[in-house]
Amino acid sequence: MHVVRRAGGGMQRHVATILSGSRGRFDHTLAASADFFDSLPKAAAEGTDFVRVDIGDRIGPTAFVQAVRIARHARRARADIVHSHGYKAAVPGAIAARLAGTRSIVTGHNLFPADASRAAKVSMRLAARLSARVIAVAPALAASLTAAGVDPRKIVTIPNGVDLSAYGAGSRRSVRAGLNIGDEAPLVFCAARLTEVKGVGYLIRSVALISARRPDARVLIAGDGPDRESLRGLARRVAPESVMFLGHRDDVSDLLAAADVVAIPSLAEGHPLILIESMAAGRAIVASRVGGLADTIKDGENGLLVPPADPEALAGAIMSVIERPELAERLGAAARRHAEKEFGADRMIAATEEVYLCALS
Repeated sequence: MHVVRRAGGGMQRHVATILSGSRGRFDHTLAASADFFDSLPKAAAEGTDFVRVDIGDRIGPTAFVQAVRIARHARRARADIVHSHGYKAAVPGAIAARLAGTRSIVTGHNLFPADASRAAKVSMRLAARLSARVIAVAPALAASLTAAGVDPRKIVTIPNGVDLSAYGAGSRRSVRAGLNIGDEAPLVFCAARLTEVKGVGYLIRSVALISARRPDARVLIAGDGPDRESLRGLARRVAPESVMFLGHRDDVSDLLAAADVVAIPSLAEGHPLILIESMAAGRAIVASRVGGLADTIKDGENGLLVPPADPEALAGAIMSVIERPELAERLGAAARRHAEKEFGADRMIAATEEVYLCALS
């Protein structure tokens, strides 16, 4: 039984990959919100039993009420493992597993905040103590959990994975034509939830510097979130002709095929799927030197790293890729090789299944 808070983006795709990829070896029940289940790909939803559980963004007394409900569902499903995804689901999921007399696994998908409240740290330590294993999707994330007091012997690092065959086959020309962008225009792509921590505002500020040297450059921003309108306003002020907001998109692989460079300007980051997807697509990446981004990108080898919250450095790195096609090609090829070695979906699924089997034994 997978227990998931209200979420989309990378966490949803991660869960969907496990649901569809390990079917046949494990049966799956999903305890999540209705909109989470409804937006799953068909391959993940088919054959997955669903029970509605609404876990919000705060940990409080309701977590124990949710735990009782989840435990009831787990007993009915005869679940062998309760696998909670995200820190908000960890506490009710781990308690539910104990109440149901079964095993608990927790996966952290983002860095555990260094400035988290004492209550949040205590809750995470409790969930970890009640769990057979805590999966971290990047070494930096594992380190953040250890810093919060989680026993490092409980932590296993399993990087996110994607279907590598889905990337690299899109048509650059047709995608650009659909966006009314010419073949020769430099195109920067960013896919992120529109919140402060993703650093999209710094990317928008960098566009004014990029446009001064390449007025035809365009920046595509895919994603939605609470900062959408403020970021649109910023773009209108500093680069009204250069930034396009696409909203939520399900065709990221096509958009990557059209891009010359991918920007990931996060202020803090675990191991975002857009990083893996960009590498799988063989794109040159410019990213902040934070968290799982710095774990994965070797500066100058398979991407470029810049200080976070630094529009000038971001613009300079993006322009170096735009103005040096041979650099873009070399970085993109190295990124693809790294993805093939480390980030295949089959690899992630096999490692997760091994955690399940170890928990059961």
